[in-house]
Amino acid sequence: MSDAVFLPGAARPGPVGRLLGLRAAWLGMDRNPAVVDFAASRPGVALLHLAVLLVFGATNPGSGSILIAALGLLGCAAMPARRTLVIGLTTLLFVMLRPTRSEDLGAFTLRLAETVGAVDPRMLFAGAGLAFLAFGLAALRLQSTFRETAPARHPVVTMMAVFFALVALALSGALPARFEAVTWLFLATLASGFWCIAYALADQKVKQTVDPYPRAAFFRPFWEGPTLPIGKGAGFLAKFEAKDDAALAVSRLKGLKLMVWGALLTAAYAVSVELVNREAGLPTLAEAMSAAIGGTPLPLATSWTALVTHYLQDLLHLAAWGHIVVALIRVAGYCIPRNTVRPLAARSLAEFWNRYYFYFKELLVDFFFYPAFLRWFKKHPRLRVAFATFSAACVGNWLFHFMGRIDLLAEDGLWQGLHAFESYLFYCTVLAGGLIVSQMRKRKPKPEDGVLRYDVLPRVHVGLFFCLLAIFNEPIDAFTLGERLHFLMSLFGV
Repeated sequence: MSDAVFLPGAARPGPVGRLLGLRAAWLGMDRNPAVVDFAASRPGVALLHLAVLLVFGATNPGSGSILIAALGLLGCAAMPARRTLVIGLTTLLFVMLRPTRSEDLGAFTLRLAETVGAVDPRMLFAGAGLAFLAFGLAALRLQSTFRETAPARHPVVTMMAVFFALVALALSGALPARFEAVTWLFLATLASGFWCIAYALADQKVKQTVDPYPRAAFFRPFWEGPTLPIGKGAGFLAKFEAKDDAALAVSRLKGLKLMVWGALLTAAYAVSVELVNREAGLPTLAEAMSAAIGGTPLPLATSWTALVTHYLQDLLHLAAWGHIVVALIRVAGYCIPRNTVRPLAARSLAEFWNRYYFYFKELLVDFFFYPAFLRWFKKHPRLRVAFATFSAACVGNWLFHFMGRIDLLAEDGLWQGLHAFESYLFYCTVLAGGLIVSQMRKRKPKPEDGVLRYDVLPRVHVGLFFCLLAIFNEPIDAFTLGERLHFLMSLFGV
């Protein structure tokens, strides 16, 4: 704002102008030296953390994770030079109180506790959490000690072999009921933190260290998130760690802004569900699919509206919780990139995949794309990229979700559990095919093509692809592949 507005007779901004000015000040506060200086002061640190925790509490009313997050953030604020120790202590607390991170596995472990019987469930969960930490620490120590062996050079493959060997043992029927339940409890805990250990092993493979404990601090950090490790591992976080008070203040301010934005998106998602699905009575995608499969299909306009609404609400929901988790990490002192960044602006499937779910894409790239790319078809560049993309978007994607729902194997058996994932395998195969085609296209939209061919049609094509693909994803175990294909055909009047 120029000095002219303060001169006598100068025009004062109207309500809209003042709002735009406040918005600009809010968005630019991490670049304002006065605000950064205040955020670095003791009163500023206290006020900023209070604001973050109040907003976070409003998005998670009644959640026990708020207390753990508060302990983690306040510990990092009090001892910024020892934030790894603080995160490690909260990891120990977190994994003992809540060994699993997904609702499905959480409900599964409660049912397992009933099978064990006389033992207090809290003791069971604490034991499973400690066993998980011991497993991860042992894996790090063994890799460091035997670094030249094949298991140490391929730690993720080795971990998967151990994981599925334990699954086979639990499914074999050779264990007594209680020991089988305890094995499944450990597997559910391991599945929840599998990729956190994988990142720790990958970091240690690149940079060998004698002491594995700092990496173990990030097995279950206080910012929680789903079974996907937002922020990857210690190596990635170290690249974005604040090195001085000014950088820490900037990171915290960016975290506050993102927390507020995440809270607004959370509210927008809740309002959309309330107004569209409850008040207006628009069925959810699952309800529209059930109606079509049951022989009473909804009108085509209603089914298509339910599908598009599901797609948009899914974007809202993913962006909301992703922003909140990243905000907590930034306030802790790691100014990492966002998880979701303007996915509707994507003009290609590959660009959308990068914008929509960044840290999941990174996991698939780190553990599936690069290993395949560096090993196979080196003399055939296009085939090399296609195979690596298929390894990540199909094989890795399916394995990630399959491991996250081992409750289906435990309760329904091997074949039923595999059958429940046939639709998701189809989803992954089509997704991989779409990404490969998107990457291989030589002709990309250009601004000189005009608004329609550059801005509108590519985005419509991307949205339509992911809308239709969602039919084979949500929910994973509710419909068969044939039923989902039937609903897809019904959308086109077939």
